[in-house]
Amino acid sequence: MRGIPSSFLILFFVFVFLTEIISYFGVRILINRSPKKVRIFLSIFYFLVSVAATGLLLFAFSNPEVLRQSRNYTFFIFVISVTFLNLFPKIFFAFMTILSFLIRWLAGRRMQRITIAGSFLICSGIILAISYGILFGRFDLNVVKQDLYFDNLPPQADGLIIVQLSDIHLGSFGKNPAVLKETLKIIADIQPDLLFFTGDIVNNFADEMHGFEPYLKQFRAKYGKFAIQGNHDYGDYSSWPDSTSKIQNLTRIRQGFTRAGFTLLLNQSAKVNIQDTSIYILGVENWGHPPFPQYARLDLALDSLPSGTFKILLSHDPAHWNARVVPETDIPLTLSGHTHGGQFGIKIAGIEFSPIYFSQKNWGGLYRNGIQYLYVNKGLGTIGYPGRIDMRPEITVLTLHRIKNH
Repeated sequence: MRGIPSSFLILFFVFVFLTEIISYFGVRILINRSPKKVRIFLSIFYFLVSVAATGLLLFAFSNPEVLRQSRNYTFFIFVISVTFLNLFPKIFFAFMTILSFLIRWLAGRRMQRITIAGSFLICSGIILAISYGILFGRFDLNVVKQDLYFDNLPPQADGLIIVQLSDIHLGSFGKNPAVLKETLKIIADIQPDLLFFTGDIVNNFADEMHGFEPYLKQFRAKYGKFAIQGNHDYGDYSSWPDSTSKIQNLTRIRQGFTRAGFTLLLNQSAKVNIQDTSIYILGVENWGHPPFPQYARLDLALDSLPSGTFKILLSHDPAHWNARVVPETDIPLTLSGHTHGGQFGIKIAGIEFSPIYFSQKNWGGLYRNGIQYLYVNKGLGTIGYPGRIDMRPEITVLTLHRIKNH
């Protein structure tokens, strides 16, 4: 909420107020044939819920430091949850209420009531979906398996199994290790050759890693596990008393990776020996379109690498791939995260879509440009909305092959 113009806040709360009023008109149309006592009770109930939810939101916007500086995200998660549950269904209901007056003019009062009643049922479904996402969706792990084929992959690396994790955002789990415990079991069963983490281990603070490091440390991979930082791992979204405090927080986060057994790549490369050959893992710091910070130095990660070697790049923001990786390098495989798949998606006829597409074209899954591939992991954790709706937390399993076997 830092830096939000007051004019935007005024317009936002005018929008919220109008949404509440118009939705109330829709409710009145829906209950106008009910007994008087029922109408009074439902009207009071609607009023109390609206005032409480809007008041909570107003308090949050009026006291941004309470949320931004808190090391406990419980209140922040509560505010976001209440806002989603209250406002999102009412935005739809308000729109349908306005539309119902046009329907009334064209087809009469009966069709208006049918429209309002149908809209109310849809809103109930929206509330259930949001609630399910918060209570269950964010814990419903999805293992995604993908085979990739490369002409320049060393024969010794044919069949190499990679597990990719991303965007855990430990602070959003509080002290609940359930997701990490389940992830640990899945990785133990897979027995990967390499394990990669592509950024955003925390929301803001190094303290969020406390209690989770023992689980992270148990992650195993034959040839090692490597990590990079994401935009949330720099403390850029919190106000610090001085630059030293921010640097200390960053240092502690990096130390947390090391204690957990990860090789943290900061615009660096690492050589992985496989039998009598080798491949290189490159890791860059965060790169992103503004307002996301840009610390990536791909040139440093590529510096002094032998020509003709097979390279895998870890870069948190998938926008980096189209902007820099494809036009400037021949890196065959880039692994990213950052998007969370929008934490909301729709699947129709086997085709998955997320609204985040409109801001991030490469938002989830596998992408290809010539001989170069990008895989975008949808993340294990959440940020903002503390749930997932038809966009399950993901563990990616990539199997690399030298040539296509058919």
